[in-house]
Amino acid sequence: MTRWKIRWRLTVWNVAVLSLILVGFASAMLVMVRGHLYQRDDTVMAEELKELVEELSLPTEREELSRRLERLFAVHSHYYFQVATADRAILFRSRFLTQIPLPIPADPQELRGRVFQDIDIPRLGHYRLLTQAIRDSQSQPLLVQVLTSRAALDREFLSYVWMTLALLPMGALASLISGFMLAKWALAPIDRINGIAERISAENLTERLEISNSHDELGRLAITLNRMFDRLHRSIDEMRRFTADAAHELRSPLAVMRTEAEVVLRNVREVPVYQHVIEVNLEETKRLGDLVDQLLILSRHDAGLPSEIQDEVQLDALISDVGDRFRTVAAEKSVALELSITQACVVLGDDISLSQLFFNLLDNAIKYTPSGGRVSVTEEFEGDKVRIVVDDTGVGIAAEHLTRIFDRFYRVDYSRNRDHGGAGLGLAICKSIVEAHQGEISVASLSTGGTRFTVTLPRRANGNGQEAGDVQSTP
Repeated sequence: MTRWKIRWRLTVWNVAVLSLILVGFASAMLVMVRGHLYQRDDTVMAEELKELVEELSLPTEREELSRRLERLFAVHSHYYFQVATADRAILFRSRFLTQIPLPIPADPQELRGRVFQDIDIPRLGHYRLLTQAIRDSQSQPLLVQVLTSRAALDREFLSYVWMTLALLPMGALASLISGFMLAKWALAPIDRINGIAERISAENLTERLEISNSHDELGRLAITLNRMFDRLHRSIDEMRRFTADAAHELRSPLAVMRTEAEVVLRNVREVPVYQHVIEVNLEETKRLGDLVDQLLILSRHDAGLPSEIQDEVQLDALISDVGDRFRTVAAEKSVALELSITQACVVLGDDISLSQLFFNLLDNAIKYTPSGGRVSVTEEFEGDKVRIVVDDTGVGIAAEHLTRIFDRFYRVDYSRNRDHGGAGLGLAICKSIVEAHQGEISVASLSTGGTRFTVTLPRRANGNGQEAGDVQSTP
């Protein structure tokens, strides 16, 4: 059935369920009809027995009683009677019972009330017997019995059975037709969704599914699909922009290398000229290598390769090590580098990626801070998180660029341009590394001038159950 269309599966399930309901309802109805027929027949038998008891209660002699019973009850429609004494002697019986012995209790005097029972008489069929112990006008115990055939009742009940069996297939057919129509009507919105979804492609990403009712299942499905299409639209746009920017960044150094080579090959040159061309090509080759390395890092992060990071990293020691690597660079540029990392802090992550994160942030901060400026790195603790704040007194970032500063290949036109090197991938790599560590990164321009980058990472408790940042690090 799994290979069937949903419409036919829904139809089959509808027929199966409704058929079970109909069978259950029909069975219950037949049981009630049978009980009603039996109860009606027992009531009539009780009335017939009552007539016989009234005759037996009249004061008269046994001989006269026998003659009156013979006259009134020897042949009495579909009911047959028998009267027996306490010693089980037959006082009266209908003519039909002359050759048919009825079952008599072993001790009739212990019989209490009316007793109904079903009996089978050989070659005659199914019968119903009513037995009751009474006393006659002389207070002598008697046993009275009424017998009737169940053939008519069984035929009547069988007619109900056949009528029900005839109606069940009609009900199943009706459920088949109605189920198919209901399934078709219920799945029509899905067909419309399918048609619109088929029209949406990389060349047509603006069309969206129509939402008629946002509260039902199909409405929520349409909302989910529209959100997925929005994400795909953004991803494809980013991929196209990323591809175009990458092609542009790769084309520029290649164009420089090609131009230099073509110019120098037009004529015979002096050795210094060839050396200059080789130096230019070597510089552009290094730039291409750095760009390819950055693109590889981003592609690995996009592929989710660093998502399972479980190493314990001493974050304070890592930042101090990265800062020491920049002290000479900062001193040459006359930029004061201050590291206020005084408390131990352990995070789960990859030390190489985290080193690259803070390397990029410090590199940018020193690169765009003029001589006499200051770059500071501080730490803050809040619950199970640690915040590393990198401040600089550089040229700052205009407000209109803050929202896109982490986009790939995005560079601020004036303050952070290509004269400083780089392809605009450093901060994008920082964002990817922070997100891979379940953290957050933000940027803000300081009112006093300069830029503040804030990295928030989850930290791990130490072996004593305390947060690692609550323990003073040893110098």
